[in-house]
Amino acid sequence: MKLKHFALFITTALFLGSSAVQPVFAAAQTSSVKAPASLELPDTASLLMSYVENDSELKNLIINAKKTALSYESAKIENGFDITLSTGSITLTVSDDGTGISAKPSIEAKIPQASNLSISAKTSFGTSDSSAELENTSLKLGIDIISSEALSQKISMLKAKRSLVEVQRKIAKRAVSVEKEFYTELRSFLSSISSIMSQKEKFYSDKIDFEEKKIQGYSTNSSTYRQAELKVISDEHEIASAMHSLIYDCVVFYKKCGFDITIDESTDLMSLVPSDITPVEPVEVAEFEKDLYSEIENAVWTHEINSLERKTKKTYGLSANAGYTFNNSNTKSDSVDAGLSGKIGGVTLDAGVSIPVGGGSNVYTLSASLSPNTFRKNSISKQQDELSEEQEKLALEVAESAYETKIVELQQKLDSLLWEKESTARNLTMYEDLERNMHQMYSQGYIRESEYLSAQADLNACIIKKAMNLIDFIIYNDDVISNFVSEKFEIQ
Repeated sequence: MKLKHFALFITTALFLGSSAVQPVFAAAQTSSVKAPASLELPDTASLLMSYVENDSELKNLIINAKKTALSYESAKIENGFDITLSTGSITLTVSDDGTGISAKPSIEAKIPQASNLSISAKTSFGTSDSSAELENTSLKLGIDIISSEALSQKISMLKAKRSLVEVQRKIAKRAVSVEKEFYTELRSFLSSISSIMSQKEKFYSDKIDFEEKKIQGYSTNSSTYRQAELKVISDEHEIASAMHSLIYDCVVFYKKCGFDITIDESTDLMSLVPSDITPVEPVEVAEFEKDLYSEIENAVWTHEINSLERKTKKTYGLSANAGYTFNNSNTKSDSVDAGLSGKIGGVTLDAGVSIPVGGGSNVYTLSASLSPNTFRKNSISKQQDELSEEQEKLALEVAESAYETKIVELQQKLDSLLWEKESTARNLTMYEDLERNMHQMYSQGYIRESEYLSAQADLNACIIKKAMNLIDFIIYNDDVISNFVSEKFEIQ
């Protein structure tokens, strides 16, 4: 599905070129706009861009994404080919007989992904004033025959990659959320303007009634006259109070967008109503894949990664090693060495053999250990794993139920918005015709100014309602998009 969506465009720009996040936001420059009676304000797209640029939470998420990307690179290094060089302990001996140096250098290389394959070499080195010798020099190759080490390494990499994907998703979701916040605030002060329009309409109606009372000859001291006059005064006060609140909300909103504006009671309210809100096509929630619903995708990931971790809890294992030792102190000659190490539950067995190359007696080693508590703990761990799996499956069922509910909720909301759109379009045509007719009649002197202003207020209120309906569709799209991820995280 192709979505022409501002917030998603920003998110895409954040990640172009590399897996690490490249911030594209520059600090918003504060502009100053002096408001005349009729305003020329920045276009809505510019306001939105500045609003997003000034969002500190989004900036912080970008920094966290960069840190997570570095952690992912570190994890790849840690789980890749590893080599260790060591001098061992170096001992310097000084005596009357002379100076001697001894050391136990070693080198070890390991490839975890290849069944924990390891290669090592070590020796004991010693020198004196008259001689130097090497002892117990050995080469050794080790590998796991039955082991969960490779799977553990895979899980570690998957978690590191998932962390990066999740922080990228948070940025995308926050970008959508910021856009929603922007349009919610814009809609809020448009609603305030609409409320003021309704109050003005009531004021015009009460003023017409007051003027009729004057024409009818009511005394200024009569209760009928006073009540009509008080209604007009009360309307004026309510409008003035609402205007003060609107001015505050408007100035604060534009400040968040990076602009300083100055407006007062003489400002034409309709100049604050944006006329450049681009209509958007409502997205169909049913077109999104069920597997991409955020709660379902997260529940599936949790179950899959935990299932892999449970597989690493083997109660048995077997590894083997083989090597060659030069001048083995046990056999008094070079030897070929081999060994096995295994465990079953709480029983651990180790066996080894050193075969002299030049002939002689073989040296055998054998060790065993038993831990009865390990058997009991393994049984408890198995039961805990079974319960955890039940919880994970229940979480998936809950997520699927939430998805079904959300689908119905969003579809009903869309139906309401579409109905409002059609209703507003019909009413707008009607109020435009009425305003034209009333303007013509007012110009010809057939009606009073307050009657024409009342018709004009009705038209303006409908224009504002149309703008709010356009905003509602944008907010609806944001709601839909925020409930889904862009793609499923695959465990390969």
